[in-house]
Amino acid sequence: MSRREADDAPASQPDPLIGASSSTDAALHWLYLHGDRRVLTGLLIVGVFVACLLLIAADLITPAEEGDITAIAAALVGGMLPFITIVLAINQLILSEEFGTTGAFFERLEESRKYRRSIEDHTGYRPSPVEPSEFLRVLIEAKRRTSLGLQNVCADAPPELRSDVDDFVSTTGPRDEEAVETLEGTSFGTFTVISVILHYNDPWQLQEIRQIREFHHHALSEAAENQLDRLETLLGDIHVARQYFKTVYMQQELADLSKILLYVGFPTLLGGAFIIVGYGNFLALGFHPYVYVVVVTVTITALFSPFAVLLAYVLRIATIARRTAADFGPFVLQKQIPREAIETSDAGESRDD
Repeated sequence: MSRREADDAPASQPDPLIGASSSTDAALHWLYLHGDRRVLTGLLIVGVFVACLLLIAADLITPAEEGDITAIAAALVGGMLPFITIVLAINQLILSEEFGTTGAFFERLEESRKYRRSIEDHTGYRPSPVEPSEFLRVLIEAKRRTSLGLQNVCADAPPELRSDVDDFVSTTGPRDEEAVETLEGTSFGTFTVISVILHYNDPWQLQEIRQIREFHHHALSEAAENQLDRLETLLGDIHVARQYFKTVYMQQELADLSKILLYVGFPTLLGGAFIIVGYGNFLALGFHPYVYVVVVTVTITALFSPFAVLLAYVLRIATIARRTAADFGPFVLQKQIPREAIETSDAGESRDD
């Protein structure tokens, strides 16, 4: 089997949220990943507010009926109580990573030191950066330089090997440069770093390197072998860094989610209890009907707000988890090949014909 035939082997479909091109895809991309969760939560809350007004205008919700309003409030308050369990479960998940014995913490510290020393040996950058985005940038830049080094040592290689190496460098080089530029000056905690982590497909690159080594092992010089070894090592380092920083980011997201649920849930729970207990007396005061419309609409919207927060945050957390779930070593369940690479391959096949 040739390398091109291996590339044509079936692979599972790529994630539709990655590499969005149409306006619909861009909107889904924003909804699931890049959109500010506070903005998305606000949009959901506004949507509930408008829907309440429309239901009241259609007489499907009647603010003048005490029984209807208290029943709605009681149902929503009852639905909010499980959020206490959710918050406790989230915090237990986060804290489980923080508990341990002195031996466990010492072992983690030693493993971290060992990993940093290996990174310094592989990149030549000493000391390795402590800021996550800069750390990842150094790794990707070292991998980019190594790819160019492989291209240089293969300049006089047989045409088939040189063509495959050139294809690999032309495919991955622009993405490496874009990742390095994006990470420069970016602080960890923003979604920009996670965006690079999601789009950087090191398992596919590792598979490409292995295919080059397998299909051209007779034509590889010692220098080319060394460059391929270094590329595999750097891609492994990048993979470990991606997975670790993704884990830390998701822990931060879960911690933020638990805090916001408490901040939002407690006052809305009090408001819902007030409506259940005192709405009949409030109706007896005889205010203008619009006052009751506003009170009912705001109350229902407030009681839905914890659900909006949970939806906005869990959408992104679940999408990140799904997108990176298959990123394990050489296994590529979501094969991401840029369009320009496919066009280059097709053009090469046409020339061969």
